[in-house]
Amino acid sequence: MESSRKAQDWLNNLKTEAQFFREGKSPSLEIVEKLLDAFGRPDLFFDWRIVVGGTAGKGSTCAYIEETLLDNGKKVAVLSSPEIQVVTERIRINGKLIDLESFGKVVFQVMMMAEKLKIRPTYYEVITLAGIVAAKESGCEIFVAEVGMGGRLDAVNALKGKRIAVLTFVGEDHLEFFNYSVEKLAEEKAGIFTKNSVLNLSFEQKYCSILEKNAFGKIVYVKGIKEKLNKKIARKACEKILGCSDFVMTQRKLPCRWEKFITADGFQVFLEGAHSYPRFEYILPKLKKIHGKKVVIFAMTKNHDPESFNILLDFFHEVIFTQVQGKRVFWDKKELSSKLKRGILADTPQEALIKAKEISNKIVVLGSFYLCGAIRENFYPSELIEKNQSEFF
Repeated sequence: MESSRKAQDWLNNLKTEAQFFREGKSPSLEIVEKLLDAFGRPDLFFDWRIVVGGTAGKGSTCAYIEETLLDNGKKVAVLSSPEIQVVTERIRINGKLIDLESFGKVVFQVMMMAEKLKIRPTYYEVITLAGIVAAKESGCEIFVAEVGMGGRLDAVNALKGKRIAVLTFVGEDHLEFFNYSVEKLAEEKAGIFTKNSVLNLSFEQKYCSILEKNAFGKIVYVKGIKEKLNKKIARKACEKILGCSDFVMTQRKLPCRWEKFITADGFQVFLEGAHSYPRFEYILPKLKKIHGKKVVIFAMTKNHDPESFNILLDFFHEVIFTQVQGKRVFWDKKELSSKLKRGILADTPQEALIKAKEISNKIVVLGSFYLCGAIRENFYPSELIEKNQSEFF
């Protein structure tokens, strides 16, 4: 319908958070708060809100929470970021991606309200508002929101009402937006532990004192084997909501989290959206299990540090650097090759895939979810994701 197309065009022309920071403007929740007030505070509709922040592990933590609560009869909405292939991936209603028509309608509502108030939100703020409004209209009891960046001034932190706040851990990511200080980043991430929190959870180890200084209420620290901490912290959140511990934890598959494809002509392709040192470190054991000659296709957005990739660099016979066209600003492939002192260049992800196949039958795609999404199109086309309302079919 015409209004939906108009809303989509409006959305696509809004600034991203990266542009916002590059202009040197101080972030604020003012616009999100004004829009929520104008909509009658739909965020107060839910029985529970779960806000999940941290440098890595947010997606899998949200997935564990979502699937477990759905399995136990709850109506659940999930707001996540970024989208990998289609924008509707950002809003899940009761286990399915929001359909395109509903997405267009709810974005149109946000657009009309923003124009009425004479304010111009960012792309991310609109998605956040759209997710909240869509979840209320769908009658969801629980709203799970993944923090985009930081915490205290992230749009999802405008959510009012009883919440569970989950912070995985604090790592050295997005430091350019926080005066290149991990301590400052920790302060910002602790901002999700608000006065509305009835349970604060984290498995951070190093910056606990900073978190506690900036949090409202006690923080419960979850300990255990690193590979199982996301599941363990998700269980704590579910126990609070369900009021019991006698349930089975399940997890929805996540696209581009060490996702493996085997092509008809015998190529193995691994998609992994890792773009920071902690995630590169996490997948290292998985990478070691791929025996023989391996080639990596690599691209990275400007808000991440390419040198963090050095931990994995020597495991590859060859590196192919490329870029992805879109709203995010990527490191130029020549800059990446210069910084990492090796590699060959490809103008597009598809060209990179062709070159990779000429070198090895074992191909790993790393550095950006957007890059992985571009390669994933070969296996799960966007139009079918939208039609099936699922990243898998």
